Amino acid sequence: MTDLFERLSDALAARYRLERKLGQGGMAVVYLAHDLKHDRAVALKVLRPELAADVGPARFLREIQIAARLHHPHILPLYDSDQVDELVYYAMPYIEGESLRDRLAREGPLPISDALRIAREVADALQYAHASQVMHRDIKPANILLDAGHALVADFGIARAIGGGEALTHQVIGTPTYMSPEQVDGSEFLDTRTDIYSLGCVLFEMLVGEPPFRGTTMTAVIANRLIAPDPSPRRFRELVPESVDAAVRQAIATLPADRFSSAAQFAAALETQVPVSVVAGAAPATAPDAGASSIAVLPFENMSPDRENEYFSDGLTEELTDALSHVAGLRVASRTSAFAFKGKVLDSREIGARLRVSLLVEGSVRKIGNRIRVTAQLIGAPDGYHLWSESYDRTLTDVFALQSEIAQAIVAALSLRVPGIGGAPRIKAPTGVAEAYTLYLRGRYFAQKRDPESLRVGLEYFEQAIELDPGYAGAHAGAGEAWTMRGFEEFGDLPPTEAMPRALLAVNRALELDPDLAEAHLYRGVIALVFEYDPAGAASRFTRALALAPLNPIPHLWYSILLTCSGRIEEALARLFDAERLDPVGYATQWALGRGLVFAGRLEEALQRFKVVLEMNPDSLAVAWLARVYLRTGQAELALAALEKGISRVGRHPVLLELLGNYFARLGRGDDAHQILGELEELGRTRHVSKMHAASIHGRLGEDDAALRCLEEAARQRSGYLVFGRVYAGLEHLRDTPHVRELMQRVGLGALGKVHCSDATITREER
Repeated sequence: MTDLFERLSDALAARYRLERKLGQGGMAVVYLAHDLKHDRAVALKVLRPELAADVGPARFLREIQIAARLHHPHILPLYDSDQVDELVYYAMPYIEGESLRDRLAREGPLPISDALRIAREVADALQYAHASQVMHRDIKPANILLDAGHALVADFGIARAIGGGEALTHQVIGTPTYMSPEQVDGSEFLDTRTDIYSLGCVLFEMLVGEPPFRGTTMTAVIANRLIAPDPSPRRFRELVPESVDAAVRQAIATLPADRFSSAAQFAAALETQVPVSVVAGAAPATAPDAGASSIAVLPFENMSPDRENEYFSDGLTEELTDALSHVAGLRVASRTSAFAFKGKVLDSREIGARLRVSLLVEGSVRKIGNRIRVTAQLIGAPDGYHLWSESYDRTLTDVFALQSEIAQAIVAALSLRVPGIGGAPRIKAPTGVAEAYTLYLRGRYFAQKRDPESLRVGLEYFEQAIELDPGYAGAHAGAGEAWTMRGFEEFGDLPPTEAMPRALLAVNRALELDPDLAEAHLYRGVIALVFEYDPAGAASRFTRALALAPLNPIPHLWYSILLTCSGRIEEALARLFDAERLDPVGYATQWALGRGLVFAGRLEEALQRFKVVLEMNPDSLAVAWLARVYLRTGQAELALAALEKGISRVGRHPVLLELLGNYFARLGRGDDAHQILGELEELGRTRHVSKMHAASIHGRLGEDDAALRCLEEAARQRSGYLVFGRVYAGLEHLRDTPHVRELMQRVGLGALGKVHCSDATITREER
């Protein structure tokens, strides 16, 4: 192997610097290397020469190209592949965590909740790969890497295109302990169910501590499979839920026809009643059994002659989602994930797989004057079969009774198919004034767009609703959210000192009217964090919001910001992955995950997230984070292109101008950077512009006195950006100066504050 190391080092000297061997297996030798072009650590896998000769380098590289097209949060991406002399290699990110094999060797059986989460994440990755016509063929603990506790499936390099006919190699590829019977037999007719079998074996081992059929050779594994009793995790571990035991046994059935037909079905069957602590201090949440009892309410289509009535169809969708989320035994996809499919024509199977649900509600709304006509239908996601449908004609004054009626009809249809489904709760009318409810829905529709003008319009509707019904808690909470966002500088246009006190009045009034209103607690926490600089108060409110709405991903996103501001980057990232479980395709969740990955230094993963976000919304300010990643990875030209594209679509927003100033400062173009500073100053004459933007550019230019003056001004502005003192770009070299340390103490977060979670409260410890 020393000879191989030297040969490879010489052959790749212009592209990679080999550092040390990480490990070896039956297929390849793995080296830690440094990518000279992109200045990053990579894992370089070199196919064993004898296997390369058998496969044929050209065929192997073609299959690697197929695998390289896979982009999924739980798939380790492929950076590069090539052949030098007779050596075939491919490069992947270097993950500093451990493999599942390492963890099993260290701990033995895993906590049941951990085992199920890892299995679901791997199943998500497989479902995506299978939909892309690629299967893995070697799922095993060594090929599952754990990064911040979450799974990344590696080694799709030996996959072959499904339906490609000819096997990838002339030998059976796989690991005997985890290979399906048909794979062991060398069958030419393998399909995705062989991966499901392997994952079932891996989950069995995570639950029990050893695989279902042991043996060091293929012959020994086959013999054990023939003579051993039907493997059941519950026989070894009584705490394994019966539904999980049944799912594992189905996954590892001898005949492919007896297994799950898709990885998504396997994942859904693993959504069981295993307690999952949502947050320290919060009541534990449970994930209900998903099989046939998981559902998503897709955005109802607005069929009204007036297209502006879309606010009403969106509102009905949200109310039904909320109503069904209170049904015992039913798991409901989040509103944000379901709305990702608005206006898209997709197959029910694809939607169900991406949302990890087995049932879909869809429908339409026609509103003319005071009359509304609603059609709704319940569909089986795997087969598109219509299970129930109904039409309703009502007046606007009957809207709450109508929502209850639809929810109860859906649950009645479900109860015929799924045991244990509870009755649908009757929707409580939040206001007795029908017009106030209509105005509230209009306010929600605009406020969720998050740009300054839409927030202003949404706020006007909320205030009109309050005028009609001063006791409408939801309208007060909506106004509080809109004022908060107008004063939060990334989205709004008002000085925090103007907007936040109004936000505080609104959310406090909402809580007086309804102390259990989750969104009011959430935005009371946001105000505490970004305006009052009170991390303990923010944590308490976020905890309460999570306890009241455990399936809502948004409190997780804000809690992750609190953890990030407190320097607890890995915990923040874990919180974001929890949000992604609840909201797998949500726009805000993907944006927040990308940001968290930047702070964690996982830049390549962040890059992929922001590309997804910008596919969802090309006019998003996420383009600024894309540029940040390019700047951090030394790709200045791509950073500039991203900024120019962002400015062309969004305009000369302060966030984009700050990044442009940083770009010029990094390149030593001081005059251009100062021109941007002048533009920010001029822009501040017509709208609020946080002084943190100028502080960042001055800091990057090395103009420390000017940067410190801007920081002081930002503190006087009560800038929300100031709480990001630990991670704010351009200020790295100033964070440990006495001046900044004292400033961070004043605002309660940053270089000195560290937030600690306990069962009851969150306190700040001064260093």
